[in-house]
Amino acid sequence: MSFYTSLTGLNSATAQLAVTSNNIANVGTSGFKRSRADFGDIFSTSPLQKSSSNIGQGVSLKQVSQEFSQGNISTSGNSLDLAITGDGFFPLKTPDGLQDTYTRNGSFTLNDQNNVVNSTGQRLMAASVDSSGKADLTNLNALTIPPKTSGEAVETTKIQLGLNLPADSAVITADFDRTNASTYNKSTALTVYDSGGNGYLATVYYAKTQNATLDSPFSKWQTYFFVGDTEVKPALQQATDTVGSNFFVNKYGDVLPKSDPRVVPSSGTTEMYSLDQLTDIRASSPATAVGSALPNASFTGGALVNATSGSLSFKIKVDGAAQAQEISYTLQDEDSDPAVLANHVEIAINNVLGSVADTVDNPATADVNEFRKNARFGITVEFDPDNAKFSISSGTTGDSSSITISEANSKAISVMGLADAPNLTVAASTTEALRGKASEPAVLSGEVMTINTTKSVLVTSANKDFFVSVDGIAAKVELPFPTTYTNIESFAKALQDKINSIVDPDTGRKVSGVTVAFDTKTKQLNFTTGTTGSNAAIQVTGPADWGLANTEMQFGATTDWKKLAQFTENGALQFVKNGVQTEDATGLSGKTEWWPVYLDRGELSFDLTGKPVSPLTGMPFETAFLQGGKGALTMSIDFTKSTQYSSAFAVLSQSQDGAPEGELMGLNIGPDGLVNATYSNGSQVSLGKIVLANFSSPSGLRQVGDASYLASASSGIAKIGEAGSAGFGSIRAGATERANVDLTQELVDLITAQRNFQANAKAIETSSTMTSAIINIRS
Repeated sequence: MSFYTSLTGLNSATAQLAVTSNNIANVGTSGFKRSRADFGDIFSTSPLQKSSSNIGQGVSLKQVSQEFSQGNISTSGNSLDLAITGDGFFPLKTPDGLQDTYTRNGSFTLNDQNNVVNSTGQRLMAASVDSSGKADLTNLNALTIPPKTSGEAVETTKIQLGLNLPADSAVITADFDRTNASTYNKSTALTVYDSGGNGYLATVYYAKTQNATLDSPFSKWQTYFFVGDTEVKPALQQATDTVGSNFFVNKYGDVLPKSDPRVVPSSGTTEMYSLDQLTDIRASSPATAVGSALPNASFTGGALVNATSGSLSFKIKVDGAAQAQEISYTLQDEDSDPAVLANHVEIAINNVLGSVADTVDNPATADVNEFRKNARFGITVEFDPDNAKFSISSGTTGDSSSITISEANSKAISVMGLADAPNLTVAASTTEALRGKASEPAVLSGEVMTINTTKSVLVTSANKDFFVSVDGIAAKVELPFPTTYTNIESFAKALQDKINSIVDPDTGRKVSGVTVAFDTKTKQLNFTTGTTGSNAAIQVTGPADWGLANTEMQFGATTDWKKLAQFTENGALQFVKNGVQTEDATGLSGKTEWWPVYLDRGELSFDLTGKPVSPLTGMPFETAFLQGGKGALTMSIDFTKSTQYSSAFAVLSQSQDGAPEGELMGLNIGPDGLVNATYSNGSQVSLGKIVLANFSSPSGLRQVGDASYLASASSGIAKIGEAGSAGFGSIRAGATERANVDLTQELVDLITAQRNFQANAKAIETSSTMTSAIINIRS
């Protein structure tokens, strides 16, 4: 039996030698875990035998187990090399997808399907993640690293070009031809993309069409846009302000943004107006009644005949007055001069119309009703010697002004040509713009008063005198003193009455229509003339108590307006229907008060300082149909950052919002296993999260080679978790875990196995000697 006992020892020593040799052989294998041979003695007996006298029968190999201690970490240049620091295994799937395996060997590469695999083609499994990086551990799939994005291509819709166009560039008058560089000044090029990420060369050409002049202080450039060899036409673009609010124009050429409460945008079909064509600026004019031409019998040699005696009379109704007023004037010797007569009649008219009393709108409610202003001011009378005609004009300007001359006597007819005729009636215009807008009166504001205006005010000898000039009539005004006014408003009314009682001693013309009001917020007196236009003027000086010590003459203003001209193309009037330019006027509304105003297509405008004037938003273009039926692009170009300075042409900024499919530029794997890919189009994609598997008894795992294991009944089922969570180690990218083999310990174990083998061999030799001795005794 000792032979067999020693034989088991030899076998055990051989097994230990084999395990140790295997450990030494895999000292360079990533993720390898050293094996350990576990032995047990052999002992057998029967129930009738005395156990204390039994001898053991040798040794047997019970199991070869792995030690899953942490191996050293070795860095590498491969971002797909992974090392686990702590507990856990990488879950893998065999190439056929039928078997789950586990490993600590993190040496991975990409296969032809862009799956992350190990050297045997087993695929690394990862969990899908949401936008926050949270992993779904119930949904594991092979980790795939796409070499380029899919479905992330962005079609170009907006282009931004910030340029400096040289101010000294020559104006180009020749027709544009992209093949002839003399027909444009400059050009820029960039790449645009369709929805599939395919790139196309887009070129923009710039031709200067106008230098700034006194009449039009803007420099203009025309743009031409090509995608490949296809020209893309500029689309219709409504003018806007700096914040993008669309501009509208009324019949007087007032251009206001949609955000202005006065603007009521039109709808349906409208006339088309161009912002660049709003150049017909006119001064607002009054309603003018023109008399008949005087015959030679009434006007000869520059003098009026029979105009020095008698009296003329007629009735006049101005600006919608409730009733006509009769004017009567006694002719004088100097009235043979038509200019003198015109001046005298003008004074007579204004003295009468300026003194018409106000009436209430509704006498039944006079206590609460506002007064109707019946007085009229600033009527003018002129004589045209070339045509021998007298004309009488309303004191106000604009389409709301009106005038009617009627019931002239024979003297007025013979001397002034005021016989009833259509020319003596000019009605207000409620629809068409004919005479423009109402002009502005002269307004004078005093300085802040130095006296207390919250109670009664006192006029004394020190503050009673005022010097007034209204429309060329100057006089000194003195308020009675001492006088106490209950409030500042009653003082203002007294001063107003005094001013309106002034009469020019030379001509007899009365001052009328001046209003004096007190502004309680600013503590200032405000003076406003009844007359309007550039001929209206007022100055009132007086004591500092009333804030009138340092006033200056103030003048009215005759307003300007712009005569609209509907845009034409090839001689045809143009309309806009639902944002589309057309010649079809179907559905045109006759009640439109505000029309959209448009820019010239493809045009850039700069002011004298080189800053952009239009467009102030992106310039839209019509749809560009790509060659070969590859689709279409609808784009706009933002030129708002462009300038026109005297420096050289330069591209200051250039961008577009399209993007191709991105090529893989980098890969980042975090300690928690989150895999982020960076692509050349700027997108960053979370591709998944590498998870780890762990077991109740890792030593029970079944080895299958290549540092891989299968789960077994001894190890228990795999538990999947995120790296870094409880029970799982963290992941380190760009590194691998070296074998946990201690070479020194293995050499010691090798010596030990050798010694054991020699000892058991000696035991067999001894048994053989003893057996030979027994055999020799018998012989």
